Amino acid sequence: MKKAFLVLIAALSAAVPLFSQDVPDSLTVVREVEAANRAALTAFAADVTVVDTRRVPRSDFQLWYGHLDDRGWAPDGNYYPAEVEKLFFARQGADGTFDIYCTQPTESDLWSAPVPFCEEAASPGNEIFPMLSPDGNRLYFSSDGLFGMGGYDLYEATWNPQEKRWGNVRNMGVPYNSPADDLLFCDTEDGRYSVFASNRDCGKDSVVIYVLRQENPVAVRVDAARQKTLSRLAVTAPDKGYPFVRRNPGKTPVIPFEEMVEPFDYTFQIAETGAFAENNDLPSGLVYQIQLFVVSSKPSVNLLKGVRPVYAHPQRSGKTMYAAGVFRTYAEAEAALAAVKKAGHRNAILVAFEDGKNLPLSKARQKESSVKVITEEVHIVK
Repeated sequence: MKKAFLVLIAALSAAVPLFSQDVPDSLTVVREVEAANRAALTAFAADVTVVDTRRVPRSDFQLWYGHLDDRGWAPDGNYYPAEVEKLFFARQGADGTFDIYCTQPTESDLWSAPVPFCEEAASPGNEIFPMLSPDGNRLYFSSDGLFGMGGYDLYEATWNPQEKRWGNVRNMGVPYNSPADDLLFCDTEDGRYSVFASNRDCGKDSVVIYVLRQENPVAVRVDAARQKTLSRLAVTAPDKGYPFVRRNPGKTPVIPFEEMVEPFDYTFQIAETGAFAENNDLPSGLVYQIQLFVVSSKPSVNLLKGVRPVYAHPQRSGKTMYAAGVFRTYAEAEAALAAVKKAGHRNAILVAFEDGKNLPLSKARQKESSVKVITEEVHIVK
């Protein structure tokens, strides 16, 4: 039975940083990278339709997104919708930067242990303001650490239903992004508007919220003059239908998470306590293992003498052979064998498998040698 505990998200992280910090002039490398990124991204631009704008205080700009829930914004800088199937939020890690995590309800009335929502979205900087599209297939967020134009840029990740994972992270480009901070992109449920904020044309105490007609314009190659015009985001089709209403701030909710379960470590090691492998399937191809013993009943962990992981291989005789580690070369296995014997398994020997089936050690070494020769010859030809 899984254990559970209450986690207050605010206790796990400070409030998300709303705007990027000034980069010291001495960090010329950072500025050179930003300049190169900017040049690559500004070669293309999307011709969006701006219908309205509103300048608001930067200290609470997210509260002016009138289509979002009242009291949905918490002091930790995250948005907690009233009813969701999945929850995305930014949390500060041990290195001091913010990353986006995902959790969802489970059958036990708890929420799953938070996990990073997308490996492609991880960066040395901050990822904040995750907002799910109404159809649930896209997640928008801001980052100051991914490939961008400077400051915070807006990004989009796409849900892959076949692989059941988030990926295809892309910079949304011009005019959504600029050398300034561009934040908090989201779509309205009614399909009319897209909204985001930027301080590209403001003083230090404010931002402008841009309301766009909800569409999916294709980015095309543009010259510098056209790019500059599009980046101004002037209202071209006035429409006062978006509700610029300042929402009330809410409280950071207390969410009951399941206990985080650490994945089993299959790295060969000799530790204080040995461990049996959770999955006894061997990887495909040629591998070596260290046979510890063959017995009729499962041994106790103490008999492993600190060796881990130890795989169980049933034999035709009805007994079970227990073997440690997975090694791709004979040299690696031989070095580990010495350590295993030193730990107390004096009768340990090397065994080999190919695609999960036993293979005589002599044939395994021949196969390994032939593969090495072919690889070296190919390398020489190249």
